[in-house]
Amino acid sequence: MAQIICLANSYKHGGRCIADIDVITGEWIRPVSNDIKIERSITHQRFINGREIELMDVLEIPIESFGPDEGCQAESRLLKDKPWKYIDRVKPRDVLKYCKDEKVILHNDTDRVAPSLFTKLPKSKWSSLQLVHSKNVHFYCDPWEHWRAYFSYGPRKTLDLKITDPFILERLKKNEQIKPECILTISMGTPYRRPNSSDPEYCWKMIAGVIEL
Repeated sequence: MAQIICLANSYKHGGRCIADIDVITGEWIRPVSNDIKIERSITHQRFINGREIELMDVLEIPIESFGPDEGCQAESRLLKDKPWKYIDRVKPRDVLKYCKDEKVILHNDTDRVAPSLFTKLPKSKWSSLQLVHSKNVHFYCDPWEHWRAYFSYGPRKTLDLKITDPFILERLKKNEQIKPECILTISMGTPYRRPNSSDPEYCWKMIAGVIEL
């Protein structure tokens, strides 16, 4: 078992992808299923006693000490077939201590990473999840009707990423105002090639969780 703080509960291939910080170690955990047909996304496990898991929930979850890394996700841990337990909730500012003040977000300053990078790094250096505190987040809908966020980080750097947090997406679709100061959970997906594209595969970054401050 592991006691975790939920920091992402985002859309993934018809299911959900949950990402958490281990309360004891401070390390990331990405619980994944054994079902490769839905690309290891989580479905029924995202509910506890009929209530959907929310960001900042403290939970006790049954996981293995290992998981499929898919060539880039060292944080993945296989779920055991046992119930999850709700423990408590934390406040937004309680998770600020987990934000990393790094010069780059997930290996570089762009919205994608070439899978070949991970063949050149030891697995201990892989990173596919990062918590970022930004005081200047701008939310907008692009021409393809995808909600995105343009935000600043580090010394005068910016990044523009797609949002997969279903709770914040629902608010944006209702034209609700989201505060510009946020804690963002940045997640990097497994290698993917865009449909009808001749481009190589990339591991794309996305905003999987948004916590207002």
